[in-house]
Amino acid sequence: MTDRRILFGWKLDFGSHAGEWTHDSLTFGEVVRWSRGRRHDDRPMLRIEHPTHWRLEWVPAHRFLWFRWGNETGEVAHRKTTFSFSSRRDPVFWELSERLQLTGAPQREPFVESLPGTREERMARGRRSGVYRVQAGPLGALQRLRCRISGLDEELHHGRIHWWIRVGSWALLAVPLAFVSPWLVLPAILAVEILWVVGLQWSWRRTRYPA
Repeated sequence: MTDRRILFGWKLDFGSHAGEWTHDSLTFGEVVRWSRGRRHDDRPMLRIEHPTHWRLEWVPAHRFLWFRWGNETGEVAHRKTTFSFSSRRDPVFWELSERLQLTGAPQREPFVESLPGTREERMARGRRSGVYRVQAGPLGALQRLRCRISGLDEELHHGRIHWWIRVGSWALLAVPLAFVSPWLVLPAILAVEILWVVGLQWSWRRTRYPA
């Protein structure tokens, strides 16, 4: 942080920019409104409203109608930026608060970011989540086969397709053909899978190797 701006950076985890670092900066002259807040564990936060900034971050790699899937890096518009701090004793928290007050921008009411659900619901979810065990014998072999098939499927499509998207795409072609002949159902499903592979491979290559 300087007298004129706040500079911050983050590491990209997905797509062709995975492993790279990017950054953005906000000048104090851009501050439209700001507010103080805190997390559920009482750690302080500062939220700044400002004109639109485009930042590189995660976006879905593929889009079709209202479906979104896959991992990629792309520009996303932001009109608010939230900074979190380890404690109220953090000198950067107090310094930034003072600088925001000096801008003369309106200050909103304090806010609180809580965890989703009640404490009982979060504890119930924690009890339901178990430990993943690799089993021996026939069940273990079946489990390993399932993992290999899942890995091959992800490699072919360069991502995972939710089962309801996949089944829906099968039904779009297989159901009409089933009225013509039941023998056409399996070829229809196979044709849809081939189209998924070809289309997603093309989309992945176009994103990874732009012209």
